Amino acid sequence: MKKLVFLLLLFVHSGFAQNKAVPVINSSLIRVDSLLWDLKTLSKPPEIEWLNTKGNVYTLLYKSVDYEGKPTQVFAYYSNPDLFSGKKQGKSKFPGVVLIHGGGGQAFKEWVEKWAADGYAAIAMDLSGNDGGGKKLTQAGADQADDNKFQKIQKGNLKNVWTYHAVASAILAHSLLLNLPEVDAAKTCVTGISWGGYLTCIVASLDNRFKAAVPVYGCGFYDESDVFKEPLNRLSLQDKQKWIKYFDPSSYLSFAQPRFLFINGNKDLFYNVVTYHKTYSLVNRNRRTIFIKPDMQHSHGYGWEPNEIHCFFESVVNHGPALIKVKSVLKQESVIKLSYKSPVKLSMAAFYFTNDSISTNAKREWLMQKAVIDSDKQTVTISKPKEGFKYAFFYLKDIKNSSVSSEFIFN
Repeated sequence: MKKLVFLLLLFVHSGFAQNKAVPVINSSLIRVDSLLWDLKTLSKPPEIEWLNTKGNVYTLLYKSVDYEGKPTQVFAYYSNPDLFSGKKQGKSKFPGVVLIHGGGGQAFKEWVEKWAADGYAAIAMDLSGNDGGGKKLTQAGADQADDNKFQKIQKGNLKNVWTYHAVASAILAHSLLLNLPEVDAAKTCVTGISWGGYLTCIVASLDNRFKAAVPVYGCGFYDESDVFKEPLNRLSLQDKQKWIKYFDPSSYLSFAQPRFLFINGNKDLFYNVVTYHKTYSLVNRNRRTIFIKPDMQHSHGYGWEPNEIHCFFESVVNHGPALIKVKSVLKQESVIKLSYKSPVKLSMAAFYFTNDSISTNAKREWLMQKAVIDSDKQTVTISKPKEGFKYAFFYLKDIKNSSVSSEFIFN
């Protein structure tokens, strides 16, 4: 009897019993001369092997693209609000979220639990070819070693580079979610941290079925990164240019259709002020919101901590209250004025600035100046710093404890 119940669960969750029409990525919007990924094929739900369907978080393997000529599987955790609360699966539909870990990361069970508790059907997969215990899968894809991320491009087959496999696996995770009966296909989102933020930029640019995307830390223009330019510079000029063409988010972000919330710190070790500004500027202004968090630390925990991610998703897919919208920043003779729109009052506003053009991004010294809030006119004003500035940004927080920032301001 137990075996029969398990087989029924396997049958229902495999997607073969659902006859659900999964939307197909509109690849015509990705106007590049040679698209590496077969987006029509990646739009199809992958084959699934459910490993465990007990408890409030399920484990599974799903089929991904070939690696070095061999088939691969990806390990993932999955849950939804009904599973997480121990309820019987009903007819409720939930928004969905794909969770993409960064370097040294894995499929984080607690990340899935966090989003299931917040009302989302969530999937987090391992993009290093490991299972949930850190052991290599029998049919493993590329791991996250630098050789697989960078040097492997020298061997000629672009589809053996880690980014190709990771992007494909993330899109397939989305297709898997879209095929589950409890997931509202019109309400799916994606967020990723560090290298996962980098992947989110590419994945959300290619997969226009997503409605919202939040890359945390990660951005494009890797050849200008304080850190990642080093392995790129060890490639030949031809291979370096090829890597940027096929695997840098800057090649795809201008085609992005979802709404984006870009989150980073002002002193991040890996993703600096200039490359970050260039990255978010590629996304249509009406589709992007910026949150530069002063002195934000870099880790998976700090990366999934901001409540702004959930608020942003809710504003897009569930008509929740919007985050503060920065409308304009005007530099006048003696003052700098920001205008904004917010459904609630601001609780604080500040202006962060630096003249440090010598230090690396992580070591750069910043100063802070409190700003004057005019709630009636919805403006924020500061007197121009007497010492001037090279880089700056406004930081705004509302009474709901949600924050955004202006874009970086350059002098």
